[in-house]
Amino acid sequence: MNIVLIHGFCENHSVWDDFLTFLPKEHTYFTPNVSEITHCQKMDDYAKFIKKQLDEKEVEKAVFIGHSMGGYIALAFADLFPEMVAGLGLFHSSSYADSEERKETRLKAIQYIVKHGAKDFIEDFLPNMFNHHYKKSHADYIKKKIDEYAQKISEEALIAATLAMRERHDRTKILKEAEYPILIIAGAKDKFVPLEASLQQLALLKQPNCLILSEIAHAGMLESPEICAKLFEEYLVNCN
Repeated sequence: MNIVLIHGFCENHSVWDDFLTFLPKEHTYFTPNVSEITHCQKMDDYAKFIKKQLDEKEVEKAVFIGHSMGGYIALAFADLFPEMVAGLGLFHSSSYADSEERKETRLKAIQYIVKHGAKDFIEDFLPNMFNHHYKKSHADYIKKKIDEYAQKISEEALIAATLAMRERHDRTKILKEAEYPILIIAGAKDKFVPLEASLQQLALLKQPNCLILSEIAHAGMLESPEICAKLFEEYLVNCN
């Protein structure tokens, strides 16, 4: 089976590297990198970028798993190219559009990026993905990723992604109508995707596969990889 893992905002495809070591080896994994793109204006544009890459690899059908912003892209892909989707996973993500309050926060983020630059923004943003314990025990890893992302992700790419997230459509219809299995992994300590929103989305699913991580924030694939991988493996059986 083909599995497409789509990274989130302020990350690149390397965020999946450690998690991949826990996943079943019989599948083929694709980890596209959308972090350096500056020309995309909508989630649909990111989805089309990934579609082109998959076409080049002659991938006709896959399970799409998106972390955070990657979930928005996966939903857009499912909307545009439903015939290619064997399963859909939201890893600390949401099918809802931004609220007006959240849209204002996006604009403030852009102002911060323009004023302070990509590195300062990533340095401020990235630690908020993790719970307190992980931040203390993996401080060196987090610093390493901040330095890596800051070297490769430009201000223009961050701004383009922020605007695309701000203008994305509500895609709850995908969750309501999908005939394929849908996976939702949520963190009770998540500052970006409230647990309540994840539970509301779970109630919409015809074929729910869900994991609520009580002590995890916004990065279960890093904070609790073994548990996430176990559910992931069970979910892939359902997709097959």
